Amino acid sequence: MSRFVRLIGSVSLACALFAGAARGEEPPAALAEERAPDPPAMTEPSALADAYFDEAERFDALLTYEVSRGPASALFTIARRWREGRAELLFDIRKPVSFEKWAALLRQNRGGSDDLFVYIDKTGSLLDRSVRRLSASQLERHAFFSLVALGDYRPLARGEVTYEMGPDERLNSVPCHVVIARPSRRYIGYDHLELVFDASSKLLLETRVFASGREVRRLSASPSDFEDFGGRRLPKKRIARGWADDGETEIVLVRAVETADLPDELFSHLNLRVQHFPEF
Repeated sequence: MSRFVRLIGSVSLACALFAGAARGEEPPAALAEERAPDPPAMTEPSALADAYFDEAERFDALLTYEVSRGPASALFTIARRWREGRAELLFDIRKPVSFEKWAALLRQNRGGSDDLFVYIDKTGSLLDRSVRRLSASQLERHAFFSLVALGDYRPLARGEVTYEMGPDERLNSVPCHVVIARPSRRYIGYDHLELVFDASSKLLLETRVFASGREVRRLSASPSDFEDFGGRRLPKKRIARGWADDGETEIVLVRAVETADLPDELFSHLNLRVQHFPEF
């Protein structure tokens, strides 16, 4: 990148089949397959999950999202980079204008909690703005981050969870495989995930997050919600729902650009104060 600034005939057919059945004939193979398709072959769970995440999440990119919940909405850009199998995510809030100076940096860690730095203010005063290191639970207490939930954009790194196959199911009439993902350590913040994959396309249609024995978050998409972005199939739209929540958040991927040109300086927590983001 060159510069950096601020900163997703039925009757006939039936008669023919009936007549053939009366004569004891088997229907043609193509018709039999159309009438009663074989169930999709079972897939090894880690291969299924990792193939999807390698395509949809584990690559360096600039991503712009627009989220809306009722009358509230926000626009933000994520710069995402992979270093040694772990992601670094820089969030730049661009709209609403009252939050356009806010930013967050999340770094995945091996064997420990994620590093999370934010640049926000407590009082609305320019003098009160500073870079703070917070835990995810501290950040979630702010009402704005119930709209922009950082965990919805945090990718799964290889080796972070173990996979096992759950029972197949149908999701909105689509045959699906269910993969259970369990974290190797408790610091990740959930008990397990249920990952629901379209058995035919292998696309991830639903993610269910469980903590303390109950479902606390659900991200849903349909096969038609996926689009091609630079040769990668990514969800253009997802719907997020929380536990004991009477509403839903729509997450729309506005633009996605795969890039390997993101510099080290961009992912410094001090950079949050400088507001130095890539233009794309």
